[in-house]
Amino acid sequence: MPSPNRLSALLELSRALSSSLELEEVLEQMLQRVARLAGATGTAVSRWDREREVLVTLVHHTHGSRSLATFDGEEFELDRFPLSAQVLEKQLPAQVRLSNPRDDARERRLLESLGFRSLLMLPLVARGETIGLMEIADVNDRAFTPQDVEFCQAVCDVVATAMHNAMLYEQARDMARRDQLTGLPNRRAFDEMLDEHVARAARSGQPVGLLVIDLDGLKKINDGGGHTAGDAALCAAADALRASVRAGDLPCRLGGDEFAVVLAGADAAGALVVAERAQQALADASGGVYSFSGGVAVEVIGSASELYRLADDAAYRAKQAGGGRTLAV
Repeated sequence: MPSPNRLSALLELSRALSSSLELEEVLEQMLQRVARLAGATGTAVSRWDREREVLVTLVHHTHGSRSLATFDGEEFELDRFPLSAQVLEKQLPAQVRLSNPRDDARERRLLESLGFRSLLMLPLVARGETIGLMEIADVNDRAFTPQDVEFCQAVCDVVATAMHNAMLYEQARDMARRDQLTGLPNRRAFDEMLDEHVARAARSGQPVGLLVIDLDGLKKINDGGGHTAGDAALCAAADALRASVRAGDLPCRLGGDEFAVVLAGADAAGALVVAERAQQALADASGGVYSFSGGVAVEVIGSASELYRLADDAAYRAKQAGGGRTLAV
């Protein structure tokens, strides 16, 4: 049974973690408390990526310093750390001590490289499913008592539930900003991203380019092969954009036959190169059947609505000229 102080701390942690559905805020709250509650000198929370069989570090707290990395932190391949995999799969805690030669050698080497001597690993389980791992580490050679393990597992239960809810919220929010057919960000997400990039361009003096495209002849495609054929053409256009953009470019589907790509730091020539690659990729994928009409505009200091209007007007002129081409303002 946890001590009254630990019970009080656990209630405080539960209130703090239930106060937000933002994953970063949840992890920040966890950072501020778990090391102190566990009486340890380091903590880490990782997400289990089952598809790739890796642990992705979301957040860690070490020797009083903090670091937050949301879904792009350090990764650990589980086939290299079988004890970690066992904790995840069997949903049972495990301890590692540097002083115990019988403990897992790889875990001990990693522990030593990080400056710790003791480690308690606990599964993060939400609704019966393991979603990640919490690690409680100490610079001292310490055997975590059954009371320590019980308390830390109670902490994990609170953190896992909060993480699960935050991840569900994030998934729902992402779905609300994503086009269901193509998987690209939708018009709502595009408007937000374009506003952000135009504001950033005004502050930095760096240009932001915008490519707007209309898939040529979508009505004819639908009339000839039904909406299944139209959907296939739209997905082909989305794939062509994905394959042609630069790192950091943001392709979106605005609705109907209209797509756009936000190109941070691109001038008109650079934006036209992206458009040409996408046009070729779409033609190659469809045997020359599909094409688009594109328009390019570039702003340094201006409004998002004006940038979109200019690019859209250029795309309209390209369509009036016969399609299958991209024009710049």
